[in-house]
Parts: sequence; structure tokens; C-alpha cells
Amino acid sequence: MSTVTLPETAPAPAFERPTGKGLSFGRLLHVELRKQVDTRGGRGLLIAIAVMTMMALAGVMYFQRETGASYSNLVSAVASPQGMLIPVLGIITACNEWSQRTALITFTQEPRRWRVVAAKTLAAILWATAFLLLAWGLAAVCHMVSMSIAGNPVDFDLDAKAHLGGWIGQLVGVLMGLGFGFLLLITPLAIAAYFVLPTLVAGITMGVPALQKYAPWVNTTTPPIVQDPMVMGMPEVSHPWAKFATTILLWVVLPYVAGAVRVLRREVK
Repeated sequence: MSTVTLPETAPAPAFERPTGKGLSFGRLLHVELRKQVDTRGGRGLLIAIAVMTMMALAGVMYFQRETGASYSNLVSAVASPQGMLIPVLGIITACNEWSQRTALITFTQEPRRWRVVAAKTLAAILWATAFLLLAWGLAAVCHMVSMSIAGNPVDFDLDAKAHLGGWIGQLVGVLMGLGFGFLLLITPLAIAAYFVLPTLVAGITMGVPALQKYAPWVNTTTPPIVQDPMVMGMPEVSHPWAKFATTILLWVVLPYVAGAVRVLRREVK
């Protein structure tokens, strides 16, 4: 009886992490900036921000048509729609790869995931800054037109400190949105968590008498809100900067760091 000898097969090579240089950071940033206008969700959000900003300006100009719309009132009006929608921009930016199932492509071309996280963060900041500058420019034009119609002098009644505070508030919102997006990686879930959790914490801390003294330390919806120390000047509360820092740590830093770690370690399927 003869025996059949099977040819030896080489063992399957072990998986090796890609060690190539990947894409340049400039290319990554360009891709992340372009995603906001290439995808339906991102494009729709940018249009919504622009439309709501113009509606807010038109509303202030109409209701103050006899005296003229002040520049500060116009800037305050555009802060509401931008403060509500800019964080959603951060969430969509953070969740793009996972919601559209392109993470495998992205992290194959650029295996250093921290660079992708950095590019997403900078892209969201640039978009948020661009929309804020556009809103301020439109507010200035609307103020001049409104004052011209009313026959009153033009007065740009906001100083550099107020503009800096508005910009920092915009950054806080978009970074908070990025943190929730990186942490949850599902766009609808991250959006819901972003709007529900701060409101829930505010309701509990303000509704329970024993917790009311902690409300300014943990709430983003009650004074001193994150913008107050810079936009409105020092609030009439004790330890305003400590409360500002605690709020930022709780709602911005911790979600962002935990989310970034999750993106760096999550297995792509």
C-alpha cells in the first residue's frame, strides 16, 4: 500500500500593521474640509446654518427697523443658530468614517489614526471659524444698512474681547460636538446625547435643592455658561473661572480624550 505525500504549504503570514508614511497632513485636512460639502448630510447642515443665520439677521432688522438694529443685537441673534448647529458639524465630522463605513479605506491609506483625528479636529475648527467670521461680516453689513435707513449713526458696540469670547465659545461648541462624535461614533446617537445629556444634568442639578449649589460647576445651560467669562465679562458669581474650567473639563476635554482613544483603538470591521 503506497502513501501519498502532500506538498508542504508555507504558514500564513502573520498580520502586520501598515508601516508606510501614509498621506500628508495637508492632504488629510483637504479631504476632511471637502467632506462637509461632498456628503449630503454635511452639505445640508452648512446650508441650514447659512439660512438660519440670515433669518436671524432679518428678524432683528425688522423688529428694530425704526431705531436701527445695533451691531451687538445682530451678533447676539446669529449666536443662537450657530451655537445650536455648529456642534452638529463637529459630530458629523467625527462620525463620517463610521456612519458611511469608509473607516477601512481611510485607515488603510493613513494607518496613523491620530493624524486623522487631528485633521478632523482642525477641519471642524476651520469651518466653525469661517461661519462665525461670515456671520460677523453679515451682521456688520446689516447694521450699517439698518442704521442708514433709520437715520442713526453707525456704532460697532462690541470690542475685541467680546469677539474673542464669541470665537472661543464657537470653538467650545464644535470641540464638544467632536468629543461626543468620537465617543459614540454614530451620528444620530451622538446628536441626541449632545442635546439631551446637558439638559438632563441641568434639570437634575437645578431641580434637586441639595444639588443646586453644584449647578454652576457642571451645567452648560446656566451661568456661568462657557462663553460668559469672556463675552459678558466676569459674571457676578464666586470663582467664575474655576467653574468655567470645570465645565470645559467635564463636557469638552473628557469626551474628546475618551473618544479619541476609542477611535485609535477600535477595530475596523
